[in-house]
Amino acid sequence: MKAGPTVAILAERRHLKNRALREARAALEAAGCEVPLVVPDSNRLFDIPAEAPPWDAVLSRGRDLAGLGLLAAAAALGVVAINSPRAIELVRNKIAMQAVLLEHGLPLPKTWFAADAAVFRSVPRKRFPLVVKPFDGDGARGLALLTRPEDVDLLPPLERSRSLYLAQEYLETDGWDLKLYGVGSQTWAVRKPSPVSFPEPGPAVFKETKGAEIVELDARLRDIALTCGRACKLELWGVDVAMTPDGPYVIEVNDFPTYSAVPRAGEAIARHVLALVQIEAVARRAGRSGMHSIVRKPS
Repeated sequence: MKAGPTVAILAERRHLKNRALREARAALEAAGCEVPLVVPDSNRLFDIPAEAPPWDAVLSRGRDLAGLGLLAAAAALGVVAINSPRAIELVRNKIAMQAVLLEHGLPLPKTWFAADAAVFRSVPRKRFPLVVKPFDGDGARGLALLTRPEDVDLLPPLERSRSLYLAQEYLETDGWDLKLYGVGSQTWAVRKPSPVSFPEPGPAVFKETKGAEIVELDARLRDIALTCGRACKLELWGVDVAMTPDGPYVIEVNDFPTYSAVPRAGEAIARHVLALVQIEAVARRAGRSGMHSIVRKPS
């Protein structure tokens, strides 16, 4: 008989060596959990389940559509999904994500979107330079710099699934990226050299970088990190922040980031997963109305 719950890990093959993911799996196993690993390879045939898989929770890492389909099916059938399919869908649609972040009063660069790159010629010249990317892009792929309206001709064509461009005002920084990471109510800040540069207008140039380091997280950055996570309803998340002379600006939010340089990130993930499983178990035993009365007892 198992000592703990079953927590499935649903991860693309390219993420299996991710340190935080491996640490989380080891910590869950050390806590007595069964931790089946599901890799949604493209050559695998999947059945749509008629009942929930034998999992108490599923931890998802990746963008593979088959994997996201499995996650959505498991969540719909009552399995605790971390992150939830709805939250993942929100942050991967950069337009919806930006709208939610603006609604919560977070500092963001001015942003536009269009299906035809030629439309960006109508952006006032004083707003240039602009950084343009696919609205549902993965990481920094597809980034390009426009220094003037005429540069729209330099944009790479969109892939079929990426039917919109997203354009943001270019922000001057010191050449370093700041990443805020969150797990539940825990937050960290990591500073690392930017792998992206724009030596000239057009597509970005990428380079391998090293030297990520934990830095102090002040009250303002901690508030930004927590607000982003709560606004997007994420349990595990990262926030790309541009530190400018005018203060920090949120560039985007991601689900289940790498947690680069965050010490014992996997253990923090495992603890949070087990806490969510326990909360769900209590809720089911008490019933939703009973759980509500427990959480919100009258004083």
